Amino acid sequence: MAHHRYPNLPSRTWAEVDLGAVRHNVRALKRRAPTSRLMAVVKADAYGHGAVPVARAALGAGADSLAVVTAEEGAELRGAGIEAPILVFTDLLPDGLALAERARLTVTAHSPESARRISARPGLEAHLKVNTGMNRWGVAPEGVGEARKMLGDRLAGVYTHFASADSDAGATRRQLDTFGAVLAAHDFGGALVHAANSAATLWHPSSHHGCVRPGVALYGLHPKGDGGDPAEEGLRPALALKSYVADVRVVPPGEGVSYGLTWRAERPTHAATVPVGYAEGYRRALSNEAFALVGGKRRPILGRVTMDACVFGADGGVRVGDEVVLVGEQGDEALRAEEVARRAGTINYEVTTGLNPRRVERRDRDVQ
Repeated sequence: MAHHRYPNLPSRTWAEVDLGAVRHNVRALKRRAPTSRLMAVVKADAYGHGAVPVARAALGAGADSLAVVTAEEGAELRGAGIEAPILVFTDLLPDGLALAERARLTVTAHSPESARRISARPGLEAHLKVNTGMNRWGVAPEGVGEARKMLGDRLAGVYTHFASADSDAGATRRQLDTFGAVLAAHDFGGALVHAANSAATLWHPSSHHGCVRPGVALYGLHPKGDGGDPAEEGLRPALALKSYVADVRVVPPGEGVSYGLTWRAERPTHAATVPVGYAEGYRRALSNEAFALVGGKRRPILGRVTMDACVFGADGGVRVGDEVVLVGEQGDEALRAEEVARRAGTINYEVTTGLNPRRVERRDRDVQ
């Protein structure tokens, strides 16, 4: 059995982020929308991948601008010396607007009321978001004229967001039609028009407009969330989650493993303890469902995920110190975030975004 070992472990559990994969994915997405600008979405610490290094990699590969959700996220990028345009997606309270103004961020107007707050600050530019069917953020089509008038020459963009571009072409077409009607009914001047998220960038070219706005696909994650193969879309997963074998023991027949003893050995079974649990963001829903890669082989989890550790099946060849891959590749085997998400009853977005930076060290690497 091939041993993948770490004589000097970086930490209990760590995430390896391949910035070369991020650059590859930016270029692949730009090829899908060759006449549009690309706004790289780096909210939520770049979906758990590290906002500052990912932003730099994306811009270096040809992204034109960045998007975040809070003014604090945008200010972090400015503090790191990033000068590209940054759009804040969500509505901001007065303190957030003040920070956005100081950090030279572009904000979003979601209603006539938020347009009024923005217009009271002469240093801010804004994009106007239109609700075309997601029913979460955005001004209703009938309120667009009022909000647009309030923003005046501060309007820099107009956009919408799709609810199901990954799964429902009909609903996406209806949203596109609604957005198109709004664009036709109002004079937005030279404002940047954008609508396409990752799924729409890949599969709905009529949505590309002047700019595409991919998020999850930047990281080599499939927009379907719990299915699909990123490689089929020309994408490379950027994150691997790794740990190590901290202990190996043989569990006698009839004995159980972990809280509740929900798994019991039918025969003498080698078991490897791995220091990762739900405190790291490895979800408890993976109990008795997950696999890990050790020695190039899939190893089933035995029993429940606990706060600080899991136990996986092993064999006599597994040694303390062996590398454990929880998301990623080892030898000829792979555990994609999509598979982990499906087994946990969630989506790949949550697999990476849910990693706890206080417990999971992030290590950047660069594979061309």
